[in-house]
Parts: sequence; structure tokens; C-alpha cells
Amino acid sequence: MIKKRLLASIVGGVLAGGLFVYTTLEKSEARETYMAYVKETYNEQADIELSRDWHMGGYIGEMTLTKEPFAGTYYLETYGDGSIHDNVLETYWEREAERTIHERLVSEGILKEEETVRAEVPTGVSDDAQAKVSPTPTSIYETNPKTYLDVSIMFHEDWNNTDEQKQRILDVIREIEPDVYWIHFSFDGKPGGNDDYTERYMMFTREASDIDPSFLDVRMIEDLNAYDRLYGFDETTFTTEYRFDGTPIEDETTR
Repeated sequence: MIKKRLLASIVGGVLAGGLFVYTTLEKSEARETYMAYVKETYNEQADIELSRDWHMGGYIGEMTLTKEPFAGTYYLETYGDGSIHDNVLETYWEREAERTIHERLVSEGILKEEETVRAEVPTGVSDDAQAKVSPTPTSIYETNPKTYLDVSIMFHEDWNNTDEQKQRILDVIREIEPDVYWIHFSFDGKPGGNDDYTERYMMFTREASDIDPSFLDVRMIEDLNAYDRLYGFDETTFTTEYRFDGTPIEDETTR
């Protein structure tokens, strides 16, 4: 019995040691591959932090670039076909879109300086656009923003259901609709305020859906009144539908 236990311990130790060596080599190879990719693509010798990629297999890398215009921290991922993908261009384009759209809306007097624009470019746009990253990155506006760009506008004010507020929504839509496929409006009460359980938001899209109207569906304040729907968070139900005046829309099944 003692011999069997000793043998089992030895075998287990050998297997564990072999697994450790294999994992160390695998990790080292992943780091070297990512470092070579970063050097070739962005001409930087970046340190790579690795973590296990439980979804794709292998390792996800985190890198920090120091050279402009891409200075910042990004991730790297290896797909099943062995290709490496990162989120550098998507992040760069999001910053560009946020800056330019904010400047445009502020200059037109539609947004206040402290109000916020957030843009999102889905992962994979850089691959589809086949953008060169050197020496100058391709602008998001040189890809297909009508397909790829969605925008969130944070109005730092309570929703009081006024015509002035509704007109501001229409003004934003008209100003940026050529560049986006989806717009999400939020009203959080005050600059820097805590949005938890107080946020109200509404969405519009390039194409009409059963829930969200298209840009073309809302040309006048009367169109917004006909839509008459907000969404919000509260402490009990988390997600609630509201009318423009702030009253909840009751679930027909609970009546």
C-alpha cells in the first residue's frame, strides 16, 4: 500500500511538473508572438501581460503603447485561425468620433461644453476597413460610419418633458444622423451626478424597429410625442419603461 501511494505521488509530481513546464513554455511563446506583432504593427517594444483566454483558448495579452497617437493600454487576442487582433484602431476611432461630434454639437449650440458624447466602434472594423496604422491611422469617417458607429449623448439635466428638451433631441439627430446608425440619449440630472437608479434614456436607429423609431420617424416634436417612450432604472425593478412625463408604463400582464 505504501509503495502504491509513493508511486502515485511520484507519477502525480511528474505530471504536475510536466504541466507546469508546458504552461510556462506556452505562455512564453504567446508573449513572444504578441511582442513581435506589436513591434511589426506599431513599432514599439511593449511589455505584454498575459491572462488565460477561456473563450478563445490560449492567452489574452494586455499592452501599453507610449507613442502618439496610440498612447494607451489595449488588449490582444489570438483567434482560432492563429490571427492576432487588437482594439487599438477601434479605441482611436472612438476617441476621434467623441471629440469631433462633441465639438460639432457644442459649436452649433446644441450641447453644453460639459455634456458628454460617447461613441462605440464594434471590434473588427479595422479588419474590414483594412486600415493602415502607419504612418497615419485611417479616420473612422473614411470607413463606413453609417454601418459601424453608434453614439450616446448624455444631457446633464432632468427630463421635464418640455418642448425645448424634445427639440434638442431632434437637433442632435439632424446634426449627426449622416455619421451614425444608432443614437442613445440619457438624462442624468446634473454634471457628475450619480446615474444609478435615476438615469432616463431613449434610443433611435437608422432603421425602424418594433421598439425604437428610425431617424426618419421623428421629424417634429409631435413625432416624439407619438413615440412617447423612455427607459429607466429604479431600485426595485431595475428596468422600467416610462412615458415622457416620467410616469411608468404599466405592464399589461399585471393589470
